[in-house]
Amino acid sequence: LLHFNRQVEKVLDRNAFDVVQSFEKTACQDVYRAGEGCHREWLRQRKKNEPFPKRMGAAVNPFHWLTLALERRLFERSDTRFFIANSQRGRQEILSHYRTAPEKIKVIYNAVELPSESAVPAGAVRREGEERILLFVGSGFRRKGLYFLLGALPAILKEVKIRLIVVGEGDQGKATRLAVHLGVGPQVSFIGPVADPGPYFQGADVFVLPSLYEPFSNACLEAMSRGLPVVTSEMNGASEALLSGENGVVVRDPGELNGLAQAVIQALKLNREAIGPIHRRMLVRHTWEKHIEKLLSLYSQVIEIKKLTKTI
Repeated sequence: LLHFNRQVEKVLDRNAFDVVQSFEKTACQDVYRAGEGCHREWLRQRKKNEPFPKRMGAAVNPFHWLTLALERRLFERSDTRFFIANSQRGRQEILSHYRTAPEKIKVIYNAVELPSESAVPAGAVRREGEERILLFVGSGFRRKGLYFLLGALPAILKEVKIRLIVVGEGDQGKATRLAVHLGVGPQVSFIGPVADPGPYFQGADVFVLPSLYEPFSNACLEAMSRGLPVVTSEMNGASEALLSGENGVVVRDPGELNGLAQAVIQALKLNREAIGPIHRRMLVRHTWEKHIEKLLSLYSQVIEIKKLTKTI
């Protein structure tokens, strides 16, 4: 991390650019996009669900020390002109942990292709009594909340016949052992990472991502663009694209398994004909056109500030 920071500084010292944007915790850019969220907040959320030995291990891990030091320098002592958060929640996390001027933090949401009027997932026409499909798409099973979802499956299965499809990379062995221990092994299928998860979205009834911490899940936007109701946690910035109880369900604590189970059951009962128009209305602010327009506006501000600085 430190070596990368030094190399970036050398390149910028030798060159003049109109705008420099970084996606890493460097200290010499004009714009920093906090796409990975706030590391200090991630560690805070982890503590809530980890046993004491793991919490102690994280506390003395030099990687976390260094990352937190770079993060503090970035948000409090760098010359960065603007910070981009990809949700209002992400913006608030930065403000709650660091002394950063509020006017420097701009919210620019992630983008997705808007759904077509005729986008109807297969689950919308499933016959009564048929097995319902829950879909989980994400890599990093612990942070994305897969273990919470597996823990909620027994309660869900008491009320509805379902199968869980898991797409993505993670500790499949641990997840499989947990599913077997909970008695839901036959109801869970692990697909692994795939280049195009589109067919899985198309065949599902509900998308579930009960994240422990998630700056903003693009998978949730993808699910919405396919017409699926979404169940996620309020720790996911993408929850700001949902009207809980209308086009999905937002849970406050994904570790509260009964509440998560009831949220999934509620999502399965939502009016599917009404969901598509609500999704399209909510996704209007997530178009690529809007995303690019806001980025270019921010870059223009940076250029103007630099011009004024040179004339003073």
